[in-house]
Amino acid sequence: MRYAVLADLHGRPGALRRILAAAAAAGADEIVCLGDYLEAKVPRRLHDPSRFWPLERVVDPDPALWARLAGIRRVLGNQELRIHELLRPEQVPADLAALLDAPERDRLHGLVGLHGHQIRWSTGRAQPADGPGEPVGTAAHGVMDGRDLLVPVAADVPRVPVVVVGHTHQEAMFEIVWSDTAPDGDAADGPEAGLVGLVGLAAVVRALPPIEPGRPVPVPQPVPVPQLVPVFRPDRGGGLAVVGPASGPSPVPGPGGAGPAGTDSAGVGPAGAATLVVNVGPARGKPSHWMLYDTDRGEISFQRAV
Repeated sequence: MRYAVLADLHGRPGALRRILAAAAAAGADEIVCLGDYLEAKVPRRLHDPSRFWPLERVVDPDPALWARLAGIRRVLGNQELRIHELLRPEQVPADLAALLDAPERDRLHGLVGLHGHQIRWSTGRAQPADGPGEPVGTAAHGVMDGRDLLVPVAADVPRVPVVVVGHTHQEAMFEIVWSDTAPDGDAADGPEAGLVGLVGLAAVVRALPPIEPGRPVPVPQPVPVPQLVPVFRPDRGGGLAVVGPASGPSPVPGPGGAGPAGTDSAGVGPAGAATLVVNVGPARGKPSHWMLYDTDRGEISFQRAV
């Protein structure tokens, strides 16, 4: 299976056409957009759901773009949420309503995809990938637009093997190394002296070196979670035991039924010692950024559509 993953289209039909053509040429089986596929015209500073906002003031009506987006797998971004909050239900055309009805995260084989507005991002510094030393920032990391690198706050990142996001409009990769030695087992950053995650109580965030477009990067693959099967156990007083097929007793279900204890929140596999955070970069520009995820090879690669 090959996924073409994009984010931050911001209502640009030309950018979508470029990515769809490039994805088809790459043999993508499914297109996935990680939020902000629409553009909310009302800026955040004017966001006031108590006011009446005409449709045209909130979003540009574009039935052709909406129809094309309807055929794409989507998760909601902050732009879609803002549009949804500012418009009353009777104002929303059916084709727009369909685009505003999507989850805020999705699972793509072994990856968890979300827009990224759910995560706090710190500007400036992260620990280098090769260990302690001078922190990585704009110059070292090579951020294209000259802005400081936006680094995810570990406390907000799902503890799963791979998380793919958009939102920051920067193409980057981070490794979050988790520690279970913190008080109460909390997974949270403890920024100190302007270093994000460098002196964290429970996690260290490392900025990985830039990856050239088209170069494949191996990613962790999901570990199947055994199906839980109730079995009658007369040797235990006639009670029920939960076991996995041909594998003996299964792990105990985790809190809230989210999956067996020790697995990620999506039930993909063990919650490991590290999480790879991939920021796909913005689709709206030219070239348009997107990512190819090949599940058979267990690889991702950054792509450009021109």
